[in-house]
Amino acid sequence: MAFTVHTAEDSSPAGLEFGDNDKFTIYGSGVLKVESSTHGTRIYSPGFWQLVEHRQHNSLRYTIYGVD
Repeated sequence: MAFTVHTAEDSSPAGLEFGDNDKFTIYGSGVLKVESSTHGTRIYSPGFWQLVEHRQHNSLRYTIYGVD
């Protein structure tokens, strides 16, 4: 498991798990875009996603905009 997305909708701390080949992008606006071979493309609004747990994920598989 490469990363987990936790949302305001989660009733437990489990979140939704994504694999090593999946990728995510966080835009300066706060939008989170996840591209997954299992779950398809998901777009999360800034107030909906709460946390991206990132563990041993290939740095070429994620992008964060608007961060100095």
